[in-house]
Amino acid sequence: MIRADEDVVRRVLQPYEDAIFQAVHGAWGDYQELNLGGRLLFPGRSRACLVHDFMVHRAISAWTGDTAVRVIRRDETAKFLVADQVLLRLKKADDRGFGSNIPTQASLGFIEQQHDLPGIPNVHKIEVVYLLNRLQTQIDRVVVVARDGDELLWDYVIAPAATADVISLPSARSSEPERGVRIKVRKADDDTKEETGE
Repeated sequence: MIRADEDVVRRVLQPYEDAIFQAVHGAWGDYQELNLGGRLLFPGRSRACLVHDFMVHRAISAWTGDTAVRVIRRDETAKFLVADQVLLRLKKADDRGFGSNIPTQASLGFIEQQHDLPGIPNVHKIEVVYLLNRLQTQIDRVVVVARDGDELLWDYVIAPAATADVISLPSARSSEPERGVRIKVRKADDDTKEETGE
């Protein structure tokens, strides 16, 4: 049994951070392209399932051919073993910033550090989660999280690659001075005055 060590995890995942970031944000874009607004009975749950599926698919595609990453598909989910040292799973974050899931035996075995997973001993188990903004309209952060059950051990944010293009957007400020709102009051018709007795 190994307790997830932040220094080891950062070192092992560093070459893969951009691919992780792109898989998460790309999956969110894939979901948005479906344009399902108003057509889902349970939009939050459905969105989480679809984004998860797209994330896993994108991660598998990104790492196909990379012998340092092994995909473990079992029980309708996928985990990624990186350099035989770090085992990660991709999840939507819950309100505490942990991976959101139903507490099954498999999920409890993953989130509790004292348990080794069958056939995968002595690895650093972590979650890579995405957190949505307050309105749930876009991804706010992608975070690597180490937990032991309901206890946060440590976490850190994955940012886009430093080589990404930064585009300056125009300022929302106008060169014109601010003006208040104008309200135009209409005069009442003479007929209206007679009906109301004014």
